[in-house]
Amino acid sequence: MCCFIISQAQNIKFNYTYGNMPYNYGRRIIETGDKGFMIMGNVTSNTGNSNIAMLRIDSTGLLVFQKSLGGQSLYWANDFIRTTDKGYLIAGLTLENPDKGYDMLLMKTDSNANIIWEKSIGGDGWDIANAVIETKDNAYLIAGLTYSYGAANENMYIVKTTSDGDTIWTKTFGGDSSDYATSLEIMFDSTYLIGGATNSFGYGSFDGYLLNLDVNGDTLWTKTYGEDKEDIIYSIKQTPDTGFVFVGSTMSYDAVEHESWLMRYDKNGNYVWKLPEFWTIGPGDDVSYHVNIDDSARYLITGYTTGAGNGGKELSIAVMGDFVDFKCSLTAGSFADDAGYYASQTSDGGYIIIGEAEGLGIGIVNMYVLKFGNDCSFNPNIQHILGVDEQINENSNNKGKYYISPTCSDGIFYLHFGMDDNFEKAIIDVSDVMGRKILTDNIASESYGKYTIDLTKEASGLYIVTVTNETKRISIKLVKNSR
Repeated sequence: MCCFIISQAQNIKFNYTYGNMPYNYGRRIIETGDKGFMIMGNVTSNTGNSNIAMLRIDSTGLLVFQKSLGGQSLYWANDFIRTTDKGYLIAGLTLENPDKGYDMLLMKTDSNANIIWEKSIGGDGWDIANAVIETKDNAYLIAGLTYSYGAANENMYIVKTTSDGDTIWTKTFGGDSSDYATSLEIMFDSTYLIGGATNSFGYGSFDGYLLNLDVNGDTLWTKTYGEDKEDIIYSIKQTPDTGFVFVGSTMSYDAVEHESWLMRYDKNGNYVWKLPEFWTIGPGDDVSYHVNIDDSARYLITGYTTGAGNGGKELSIAVMGDFVDFKCSLTAGSFADDAGYYASQTSDGGYIIIGEAEGLGIGIVNMYVLKFGNDCSFNPNIQHILGVDEQINENSNNKGKYYISPTCSDGIFYLHFGMDDNFEKAIIDVSDVMGRKILTDNIASESYGKYTIDLTKEASGLYIVTVTNETKRISIKLVKNSR
């Protein structure tokens, strides 16, 4: 574990990566009742086996617990929600039967991420859930795509289930080409608004696609959005005036490459305003994956941009009102590819973003969580958290115990040990992840207190500290991060 905590009067702000697998993908984050957070993502080993990751962190970003959900087959989560019974519902895909391809996955857990039940939904082809929501009649609505049912190619696939995951009805929507759903919203009148993309209808190669369904899944209206090039809706949200806003990516509207796309409509479906405008179009890629609305009716938008000048994708955040009334616009990340996938306002008035980062942390890809204040300020020091078993509170009663603090720094670490530890013949060894020994020393000259480990001349990365005496041998991980 590695963390430095910065606390201010208004907000606790942190800038952390998480993960102890080679590939750690952050997708969603939900604030819990005690002002902590539950993180949902996916972890993949070098062998390609994937499982769903659930991480519980406290209000300062410290890891409380982490769980891996799944089995020997592939499990992947695209969305999750907190349900009215204080548990969680996960939607994604599973590959329990490789001969027939992916099935929609629906997994219910309790508040501690223990699995209560799981369901797989689909036919002989690929079936994938991209979004899930709890309806006003205590059911669940899932949206995604299917190759098993409907017209040729992929179709929008909408499934409604009971609170136990039993199917109530299923619907497919689409034509002769590709059509899929990415997002869901329950409207003020209890109807369902489905967002996605279509290559069967509309003007261009792909167009944004919206469907409004009643509680039985019958179509009230459908509409396509966009112009002659690729236009995709990734997220949709009802606005306080009972209209709606959606975000995504577009290559229309005279765009040079992908541009962040926003369309705002009132309660009668009348166009209000949009992005991009001519003055926002630049040479780099810009994509918005998620939109949320804060308590001041501002739009909180996250995705990525390549216009920040760092050579790769940068996680992007914008907080703004109607007609591009910016509160702030931020980018964060590294020189490699980073992106944000979900954003929300927190109970302290600040904001939190989750995504993934390739150039930060110790894995090839790491979950990335950025907590910033309601004044749009954040901690610029990015730190990595390895695991809950690494977490030791330096201020607790550590008499007779050994621990290292900090567990992440730019090179200086301290091995602490109490007077009850027998270190008369203790040897300390520090090795890198390849087993190369960096340091060996006898710490008998230190009666008790702390021993300084200096790695300022070593490369950034994970190191293993081993202390051996006559009665025990202990190993502790630490991370040198020179960023």
